[in-house]
Amino acid sequence: MPFVQSLSARRRAGFTLIELLVVIAIIAVLVGLLVPAVQKVRSAAAAAESKNNLKQIGLAVANADASFGKMPMMFGQYASSEAGSFWYNILPQLEQEGLFKQGVNASRSAKLKVLQAPSDTTYKTGQFELTNAMEAWYGSNTATLPTGNPVPAWATGGTTWGMTSYAANWMVFGDRATPLNTTLLDGTSNTLIIAEHYASCRRPSGLPRSGTLLWGYGVQPGVASDPVPLKGKQWVWDALDSGVPWATLQTHLINAPYWARAIWVNNPNPVAASTAYPYPPSSKPWRCRCHRKPEFGPAVDNSHPFKEQGYGSSINVAMGDGSVRSLSSGITDEGWYYLASPDEGEVNLDN
Repeated sequence: MPFVQSLSARRRAGFTLIELLVVIAIIAVLVGLLVPAVQKVRSAAAAAESKNNLKQIGLAVANADASFGKMPMMFGQYASSEAGSFWYNILPQLEQEGLFKQGVNASRSAKLKVLQAPSDTTYKTGQFELTNAMEAWYGSNTATLPTGNPVPAWATGGTTWGMTSYAANWMVFGDRATPLNTTLLDGTSNTLIIAEHYASCRRPSGLPRSGTLLWGYGVQPGVASDPVPLKGKQWVWDALDSGVPWATLQTHLINAPYWARAIWVNNPNPVAASTAYPYPPSSKPWRCRCHRKPEFGPAVDNSHPFKEQGYGSSINVAMGDGSVRSLSSGITDEGWYYLASPDEGEVNLDN
């Protein structure tokens, strides 16, 4: 009898099936509540890290300007005996002096943590194989994409390039080094200089069909082999002001979607300053004022190589004064252009 009582007591000490199901249900509810909270924390941490990267890059630009009396250009000879990209030229200010000393060709395959946004799922390995037969970055949109050779003549001995999740504002840096304060006449706090951008973009239609931001990429826009009237122009704005046909720009490597460059042409229109465009009339030449606001959280296989991308409902940008701002998806084409243009005499701080 005592044995029977002991066995019965042990049985009563366990969980019934109903009790077990209740516990499982409670755990499932708690997990359901916890996962979004964890994801939110991770997202906030990723955004904070990206903002920190942008802060470092903004300070690097300011330090370079203070050291040399001018900002680096998108591509050209700046702080070295050889011409290099904007990103190469600020390597010393990003604590990458050793990489800088390797030179533009040897350094271009490196992966830099400061150039990776944690939320950029397109960054992947951080390296891209650029061959001399890629999808064309110019031309008509045909069923069979033509191929072209986007490799600069100076890049030899390998096909591997390092990628970046950030793009420099072409309207600010151009291809001729100029002082920060005299270039950003709209105010350093009113002009964005660096923006987040998918490291790699691809879309099902339209040209360019794809593009990848290579931090070491670039070519000088005015070399002797260029066609007239681009020939000899060392500042691409000068070339545009002198009436270079769009067809000429299309066939030049300055139009290749491999630059780590923001605010580039994504809708060529020579009457950008007219009433047919959302931007106000300007007394200045066209200068490719035909930009569009960023895409916000687009699918990785449907993103525009010549637009910037926010990783969610906002995009982080570095301003000329070294500050970092988050711009919401509600920003308009016009508002984005106001922040991107350095000297058009307009300011829009509503977004």
